[in-house]
Amino acid sequence: MHLSMLTDEDIETIDGASIQILENTGVAVYERQSLDILEENGAKIDRRTSRVRMPERLVRECMDRLPGKIILAGRDDSKSLTLGSGESMFLSSLQGVEVLDHETDEIRPSVLSDIAMFARIVDYLENVDIYGVTVVAHDVPGEVHYLKELATAVENTDKHVIHSCRGGMMTKGFVRIAELASGGSDALAKRPVVSFYGCPVSPLQLDRPNTEAMVECAKAGMPFTALSAAMAGASSPMPLAGTLALLNAEILASTVICQLFNPGTPVIYGSASSIMDMRTGVMALGAPERAIINTSAIELAHHYGMPSWSSGLTTDAKMPGDQAMMEKVMTCFPLLLANSDIIIGPAMLSSAMMYSPEQLVIDNEVVGALRRVKKGMIVNSRTIALESIQQAGPGGAYLGMRQTLEHFRSDIWMPALADRNIFENWQKGGERDLKDAAKEAVRNILNVHAPQPLDAEQRGEIEGVMKELGGMN
Repeated sequence: MHLSMLTDEDIETIDGASIQILENTGVAVYERQSLDILEENGAKIDRRTSRVRMPERLVRECMDRLPGKIILAGRDDSKSLTLGSGESMFLSSLQGVEVLDHETDEIRPSVLSDIAMFARIVDYLENVDIYGVTVVAHDVPGEVHYLKELATAVENTDKHVIHSCRGGMMTKGFVRIAELASGGSDALAKRPVVSFYGCPVSPLQLDRPNTEAMVECAKAGMPFTALSAAMAGASSPMPLAGTLALLNAEILASTVICQLFNPGTPVIYGSASSIMDMRTGVMALGAPERAIINTSAIELAHHYGMPSWSSGLTTDAKMPGDQAMMEKVMTCFPLLLANSDIIIGPAMLSSAMMYSPEQLVIDNEVVGALRRVKKGMIVNSRTIALESIQQAGPGGAYLGMRQTLEHFRSDIWMPALADRNIFENWQKGGERDLKDAAKEAVRNILNVHAPQPLDAEQRGEIEGVMKELGGMN
């Protein structure tokens, strides 16, 4: 089952427009090393404005240097992922600033212990494949919070971890922690346990702190996601095709810089783009247009032979409930059908400002159901089951047949949270809604599940990196 938004002609048209943007309009790059290496490779640089105009030749040559596949390893190798398989992997939402507390139901600023809590839940869930460092640690002062967040994440899950960082010095520490978690610099390049993402500043700007971080990660050979968050009507054109051309140009520009510093750097094509709500002025994360933009971006990514990262399962709803479910399914399912390699969104509420452990386990269930729909059915002489139909005849029953027993586990998806019982039995069970079931699931996971910890030597060396850079912060 597959969904396409763009024709081959549409893709060529968008690609051509993005090349024109890079050649004629240019991008602003506010980082000295990148300006220098771009100029050395034939880009036209205006040092006064930091405007860079990239010739098509340079863009095409750099795109040809991308690797054929990207591995996102886990500390537990059975949880390692190879992007480009045609399967969509789900990534928990990143860097929220508030938590809907599962014990008190209060909204509060996020703290470092929340990162460990979300990581342990993700480590347990079968349909969330990658841990994105879910919230910001407000109780850790200064930029060293990036490192403490990363260290806490890798300690509390043995799945792959994705985080961001800012500035060259902090990112060098970030890379050192990633090397320690992966087993050394060679292992980081071959089977990285940690990867990095960064966002251009739309429209068409690569700011200094994010670009410094991108350069350090490229030098280390770490997977990097160039994640455009263009907002149609505000930081990109309102026609959706114009937004697509602009975000594509931003991602191509980021990819060029990565390839110039380290040919073969694994780069993932990311779009967290959407529209501006014209009534409120905010980015609408539950908008149907978001699914259109990001599904189209997936097709561009695959046109360039790049894995795709897309924002789905996203919502503007403030609490788990009807609006959250409607918007999450609407923004996610098209991405799944378009074969996005990574889909981010589990745990998100309130336009990516607030995250909830209950919503995380609800989203895990939603993903399981959507994956089952995408799987469809197998049609062959065995699955048509003519022999069973003949055996049962008119008015017969299939419950006790061998074929029913053989196929019900593979053919039928069973919810863990949703209630399928009759009304009277639901009443007798306490009339629990989905959030009640999710709250109980969160408590059970945190009570019984713990991932394999880092060894003592790794913990000590990581602590040393944080102490060294924390003193310089």
